[in-house]
Amino acid sequence: MAKEQHKIENENNKDDLGFGKAFSSSRGRLIREDGSFNVDRVGTKTKSLFHELIAMKWPSFLLMIFVFYATINIFYAFIYFVIGIDQISGIEAGSWMHEFAQCYFFSVQSFTTVGYGGMHPQGYGANIISGIEALSGLLTFAIITGLVYSKFSKPKSKILFSKHVLQAPYKDIQSIQVRVSNEISNNILDLEASMIFGYVPKDGSTRILRILSLEIQKIALFPLSWTIVHPIDDKSPLKELFDGDTDDLEVEFLVILRGYDESYGQLINSMNAYTESHLVKNAKFVPMFELKDGKTMLYLEKIDEFIKLD
Repeated sequence: MAKEQHKIENENNKDDLGFGKAFSSSRGRLIREDGSFNVDRVGTKTKSLFHELIAMKWPSFLLMIFVFYATINIFYAFIYFVIGIDQISGIEAGSWMHEFAQCYFFSVQSFTTVGYGGMHPQGYGANIISGIEALSGLLTFAIITGLVYSKFSKPKSKILFSKHVLQAPYKDIQSIQVRVSNEISNNILDLEASMIFGYVPKDGSTRILRILSLEIQKIALFPLSWTIVHPIDDKSPLKELFDGDTDDLEVEFLVILRGYDESYGQLINSMNAYTESHLVKNAKFVPMFELKDGKTMLYLEKIDEFIKLD
């Protein structure tokens, strides 16, 4: 009987969610805690340096620029030092460290094309090298400027998700609820939500995936918070599952948001995943906004506050 039920579930699992049969057969999470897919790519793959730099975090990106800047100037300083300091007018003779330091600062002037002051090239060798360095500096700063602009202009959603997903009362039935809010004051329009539910049957090895219907799937404006609700009615795939114990089912909820950001003039998306450990039964969210002195106060720190019900 159990095998027949599992067979029926697999036959009904026809929603194409892009995970594939092999991924669905995995016993691990579909989505990692950082929001990325639980997939490690092995083997030869095409790398895009541009996309890797765009995706790099700002501290790492700025550190990389600083290291490159220092390294390239050390490289050219070494060349100037090798061809001889007599090729550069204005360098004071002294220890090799003193002379190398002056070659380094001369390289900085050439690389950034700020113009020469007390030091300037006077030999053919130094003029050729400084010309090449000036060209490489122009190209480098053009590339860095493009990357910085791309990183600033890249649309990034600042949508907060509640840390827990609640099984809460809804009218005369139960429901699954997740609360979201916009962390910054930019306008997000036509925000649409999707909720995917996955679990592994106790007697099976293939993960069952379902798209859950929502009470409200799309809102025109997103100025406050939004509690995304899936009613567990007679048509819900959770009806029979949540009547019993779900501890051994490896339950996972995936919430996906898509909307239009007026600031960027582009579509944005964000997603978050919840496992059995994030599920709180018989609870409801505490209101996170109030009217005060004619203004609506939205308390973002209350995004995950809830109370247990008797």
